[in-house]
Amino acid sequence: MKKFPLPVSGISIGSVETSFGWLSFAVSNKGLKECRFMFENQEKAVRSIKEALGVEDNEDDTEITLKWNKLFTDFFSGKIKAFGVVPLDTSSWTDFQKKVYGAVTSIPYGRTASYGTIASYLGNEKASRAVGNALRKNPVPPVVPCHRVIASDKDLCGFSAVGGVDLKLKLLELEKQNSR
Repeated sequence: MKKFPLPVSGISIGSVETSFGWLSFAVSNKGLKECRFMFENQEKAVRSIKEALGVEDNEDDTEITLKWNKLFTDFFSGKIKAFGVVPLDTSSWTDFQKKVYGAVTSIPYGRTASYGTIASYLGNEKASRAVGNALRKNPVPPVVPCHRVIASDKDLCGFSAVGGVDLKLKLLELEKQNSR
C-alpha cells in the first residue's frame, strides 16, 4: 500500500462520498486521528468531525485528502480488504485502548470475534465489558474494525458509529460479499 501524506502541522480534514454515505476524517502529522461516516451530506460529516475535535478551522490540503479519500472509497466499494500500514495518531489513546485496537485490527476481513475473545487475547477473559467500552470510543472506524466484534452469542450488540447496529450489519455484509 502506498505511503499516505500527512500535514506538516495542524490537522487536515477531508470528506468523501462513499456507498455508505458521506465520510469525514482528520489527519494530523502523526496519522489518521478521527474518522466518522454514514452522514447524509458533506456538511454534516465535516461538522461532526470538527465538533469531535473541537476545531473551527483546518488546513485544506487537497493533495493530502485526495489520497485518503481513495483509501476510504476503495474500502467501502470492496476493492481493498485491509488498511495495511495506515499511520494512526494514537496520542489520545490510553494504553488499554492501544492494546484493544491492536487486537481488533488483527481480526481478518470478513470474520468476527467476540468481546470475550478479545479480552482473553489481552490476558483477562473477564474484561469483555472494558473491551466494549474501549471500542465504543474507537475514533477511527473502519480502520480499527470494531464492527467485527460481536457478542459471544453472535448478537451484533451495539455500534457507536452513526447508523448503529444497522451500519454494523451492513459493514459485515459488505465484507462477507467481498470475501468470496
